[in-house]
Amino acid sequence: MDADLESLVALNLTGLVGAALHRRLCDHFGSARAALRAPRSELKRVPGIGELTSSAIVEQSRSGAAGAEIEAAAAEGVSILPYGSPGYPASLATLHDPPLVLYVRGSLEERDLLGVGLVGSRQATPYGLRQAARFGGELADVGVTVVSGLARGIDTEAHSGALRSKEGRTLAVLGSGVASIYPPENRFLARRIAERGALLSEFPLRSTPVPENFPRRNRIISGLSLGILVIEAGEKSGALITADWAMEQGREVFALPGSVESPMSRGAHLLIRQGAKLAETAADVLEELPPLAPLLAASAGPAGVSPLEHAVLRELGGKSRTAEAVAASSRLPEVTVSAALERLSVRGLVVCDGPLFRAAPTP
Repeated sequence: MDADLESLVALNLTGLVGAALHRRLCDHFGSARAALRAPRSELKRVPGIGELTSSAIVEQSRSGAAGAEIEAAAAEGVSILPYGSPGYPASLATLHDPPLVLYVRGSLEERDLLGVGLVGSRQATPYGLRQAARFGGELADVGVTVVSGLARGIDTEAHSGALRSKEGRTLAVLGSGVASIYPPENRFLARRIAERGALLSEFPLRSTPVPENFPRRNRIISGLSLGILVIEAGEKSGALITADWAMEQGREVFALPGSVESPMSRGAHLLIRQGAKLAETAADVLEELPPLAPLLAASAGPAGVSPLEHAVLRELGGKSRTAEAVAASSRLPEVTVSAALERLSVRGLVVCDGPLFRAAPTP
């Protein structure tokens, strides 16, 4: 069993150690594994760790629960991706507070980096439900991965709309464990999502949903997305928390206008007054997000080029640029941009000159 994975799962099982404390533990002890072997008195010397957290870490180190959790996940067909591992989503790795581990039922693909979050109220109106399904389908039709939270209302319709698209992909980020689907009426939908995308959670496998989980869940929805579209939301909707996370993470925020007579439109209208971009169609979203703009005219791209590679080629334009510069302008992770440039270079679509890349001349 991977020692690093087991160590991070153990820290995550405490429910008290996030990315910041994990970094401090590693700085102090050299690794998470070493921290789990430390005595309580030494743990308490780490800033931010008191009696409660140190006791929880010591208890986890002795319990063997992490090994049992990893075995249970494997038996359920669930992957656990530790922070820093090759399969861990690059878009989450750059967050200030990334999940220590990510439970995944289904699969993550490179094209999921071209994701847009669709969020909104659980008490949605018929108008909101129709629009969530419409945007989910339109975005999925052009190759965007739809990211949402599997909740009742807007989330359910956004996922369902994406799945109606022939090649549509969607990711559902849960406020419970991936083996504890909530709400229960979405169990069948969850199975379909796992077949055409993934269910994801930072919470232990069989965690039940509790209110405090959902604001934390929302930062992962926005973290996996290039932008967030609020379909319909009241003034105190949890969707506004997702929009706040998106702004903090440097993601674009969009909002769909609704009826001035509907309380479920007030949150979206508030966001528009605060500077969110008004979106009436999927094109309004695609045009504002550099990696997604090429999807509006995907047929103009070279044959055999993926949407993500097309986005990288578009950012190169006619200039010689470094991978870092392309990543900065496209808002894609640098490691992903570098890999795409290397693939394009091998196929003769990009010319590499040291650290600089440029599009190959058209024959």
